[in-house]
Amino acid sequence: MVTVIAVLVALSVILSAPLDPASRLQDLLRTRTTSNEPRRAGRRAKEDPEQEKLWAISAVENCAHLLKVGMTPQAVMATLSRQNAQLAPISRAISLGEEPGRAIATRGAELPGAAAEVFAGMSSVWTVSERSGAPAADMILRYARAQRSALDADRERHIAMAGPKATVRVLSWLPLIGVGLGLLIGVKPAELFSGLPGQLSIGGGIVLYLLGRWWMRRMMVRAEA
Repeated sequence: MVTVIAVLVALSVILSAPLDPASRLQDLLRTRTTSNEPRRAGRRAKEDPEQEKLWAISAVENCAHLLKVGMTPQAVMATLSRQNAQLAPISRAISLGEEPGRAIATRGAELPGAAAEVFAGMSSVWTVSERSGAPAADMILRYARAQRSALDADRERHIAMAGPKATVRVLSWLPLIGVGLGLLIGVKPAELFSGLPGQLSIGGGIVLYLLGRWWMRRMMVRAEA
């Protein structure tokens, strides 16, 4: 019995251990490298919303750079569609005479959620630039940089919250670990909790435990917002 409890305590310690520092370092390094590496195809974009947003931002940046060198919107979207087939409907609509901002807004809505959000913002920027006479390339590039900065900030915040989340997991396992250690040194919890003081103690402890979990979860949500 004592051996089983000891194994359970050891497993609880392992499960509640903080995240691997090496993986956290890799996340930080990936944040720096992906900020300068364009995404060519949507192959990796299907992995998660973050990758979808990354390739969409890269496509917007490429669009701005191509516009700066003097390419027409039709030629720009044709080039981007060759890099990523998901943009082919936008390129086709522009080639048929539809305005770039409108084509991106209507056809971009068919893209995956995170990418569609990026292209929706791009269509608004492009439309405003056309109506105001401002250089579309400069405005689109500023928009892309703002989107990338926001994405990097979200990732940095996620990595920063990894430590507190691991601490919460450790603290959540402490009551069970304490009971297991008590059994290992010969304490009999059943006798302690059989009386009224023990029952009040364990009841109050459970209430405080749940209250603490709720409070910590609220703080985490506010910090991530």
